[in-house]
Amino acid sequence: MNQRTTAAVIIIILSLIWSSTWLAIKIGLHDLPPFLSSGIRFFIAFLALSLYALKLKLRLPTDLKTHLFFAYFSLINFSVGYGLVYWGEQYINSGLTSVLFSVMPFYVAILSIKMLPSEEITLKKILGIMVGISGVAVIFMDELQFSHPWAPYGMAAVLISPAFSAWGTILGKKARGKLHAVTLTTFPLLYTSLSLLLLHVLFEQERGINFSLPAVASLFYLGIFGTAIAFVLYFWLLKTTSAVLMSLITFVTPPLALIWGWFVLGEPLTWQLFVGMAVIFSGILIVRRA
Repeated sequence: MNQRTTAAVIIIILSLIWSSTWLAIKIGLHDLPPFLSSGIRFFIAFLALSLYALKLKLRLPTDLKTHLFFAYFSLINFSVGYGLVYWGEQYINSGLTSVLFSVMPFYVAILSIKMLPSEEITLKKILGIMVGISGVAVIFMDELQFSHPWAPYGMAAVLISPAFSAWGTILGKKARGKLHAVTLTTFPLLYTSLSLLLLHVLFEQERGINFSLPAVASLFYLGIFGTAIAFVLYFWLLKTTSAVLMSLITFVTPPLALIWGWFVLGEPLTWQLFVGMAVIFSGILIVRRA
């Protein structure tokens, strides 16, 4: 296969994996608290990638400067972003979580203006961002009658989390010129795991813990497929694939996640949710073409 065909195949694989991770997170949260669940997930991913790095005979960095960057990168790209996702998804559906997280391209557009000198603000980008915000407003109006009183806070946490993932994506894109995709991912996953497990020790001691079969299965699926394999493929794509092709992941993942949540957990699908998602995607298209 040529490089473009390979990239298209990888995008399909990533879309299938990442559309199902929201469901897997929700299954795990039935029996495990969020910071413990996410901390174990990232530690499993670290172990898997460490073995892969040994197989590839990669020489992992040992200098303090690189590891300080890894710690910073892990905090921005994984710890804060995924900590907010796991905390927020306790109170909302998995499909809704995916739709709200799909606003990430707006954060990328905004942050790129500051962090990537070649990017500039345009009227089209401003219009796209405003359209996307209106789509989020439609979804929030639909969910005002949520049964759980903490649902609005959960939705807000999930909406904030892509800002950190967008920031991390830009940092990762700049670092990929110097670091192998596996190298860029391995140690940050370890630091992420340690930080999330520390949050578990500090804030979740009163929470019940049950390592049921579904919870354990979700941890290994998320650790190996949803993190280790997915992020290596993603950072490989960042270096070799056009932004237009990469944007397909943004459009495909939320509808698939809604189907996963409806099919497996019976999560409700409302017309307002689909309208809000369509408006968000319209905004993303405007930003991408600006």
